[in-house]
Amino acid sequence: MGFVALPLILGAVVFAVVAASKRTQRIHDAWGRAAEKLGLRQTGAKWSFPSMEGTISQLHVKVEVYSTGSKNKTYWTKYIARFPQKGMAISLKRQSGLSRVTKFFGATDTEIGDVQFDDAFMIKEESAQHAAQYLTLSRRTLLLKLFSLYRDVELTPNKLKVVRRGYEDNVDALVTHTRRVVSAARVLAGVSESEPRMRESLERRLAGDMAMAAERLRAEPVPPEDVDTPLLEAELLAESGRLVEAESVLTSLSRELPADEEVAGLRRAIGRMKPNEPAAETSDVDMQELLDDLFVSNRLSFETAEVFDEHYLGRSVTWTGQFKSARDVPNDLDFQAGAGTKMVVAIAEVEHDLYGVSEVDAIVHVPTGSAQGLSRGDRVAFTGTLLKADSMMRNVFVEKARITS
Repeated sequence: MGFVALPLILGAVVFAVVAASKRTQRIHDAWGRAAEKLGLRQTGAKWSFPSMEGTISQLHVKVEVYSTGSKNKTYWTKYIARFPQKGMAISLKRQSGLSRVTKFFGATDTEIGDVQFDDAFMIKEESAQHAAQYLTLSRRTLLLKLFSLYRDVELTPNKLKVVRRGYEDNVDALVTHTRRVVSAARVLAGVSESEPRMRESLERRLAGDMAMAAERLRAEPVPPEDVDTPLLEAELLAESGRLVEAESVLTSLSRELPADEEVAGLRRAIGRMKPNEPAAETSDVDMQELLDDLFVSNRLSFETAEVFDEHYLGRSVTWTGQFKSARDVPNDLDFQAGAGTKMVVAIAEVEHDLYGVSEVDAIVHVPTGSAQGLSRGDRVAFTGTLLKADSMMRNVFVEKARITS
């Protein structure tokens, strides 16, 4: 009986060894193809964990696999882009329960005056002024987007690191995640040619000028290693109802990011969007219900857009808030309307797991001159129809509106 079992055991062992060898070879081949696409060189011995490294757009990039644990191993894929940070000594990581405890007992946490960002991140920099100067709106926005896509992100004085759970063996995934990290790192390192107009675009978007924000991003071509600018552009175009233009941008972008969740999700969302077709239901919307749906849940921007279109587009609102600003516009592209006044009203604050506490503004299109006499901080009531929502900037657009008190 033992003689019969021995060949079977040996056969099983040989089969397992051959299968493991083939899998290792397949993984190394995948990493080799990814390295070639990225312009990196494959490193690591055939019998060890795969890795690749090299230079992309002035940054030293390394991607590698490592494991933790001894008996029950867990595998991780790490993406690192190293860069000189021009004398800055800033470090940043996500706020967690542990970091809040350590902060309570005296750990350093520099605050830059942006409540949303300060609540989301643990920042280490000796000078709050230097940290605020470095963390521009474009850098803060990219970091928030990275942290919404990846759970483990860390910025140190000379590198951006992203770690994903698992032993990555897919060529498209390796290429996509590497390009996302490199694109963000270029902005953080100050070597991105697109960063100034990205910042200008985001400032316009924050003020509720989504159409102008999109045009600013489209003003000049971007280098292929910059994937964040076209992503922001596609998102703006989609949320502005310019679906054909958004799809064109995403089609090009999908060649650079073939396995990107955000790109694929935006394309699916655009396929389901129906511009200028408001929901049949027009009853008043409960503000808290809308806030919870759009700005508190952990959805990506395209998912929020889908929820808005399905449940809120075309419904009427009667809200009260705190007046912030107003300006007359001869032809507002965001509302696809003629002359009027674009009014910004703070309507609520929400608390998000990642973003912390942030203010939600209503961008309201009212007849020209309606906001005359209002000063910042005044209470103002208005009624109108929901048009769209910008989840990144926490803005809700209300068209065909009028001030009621």
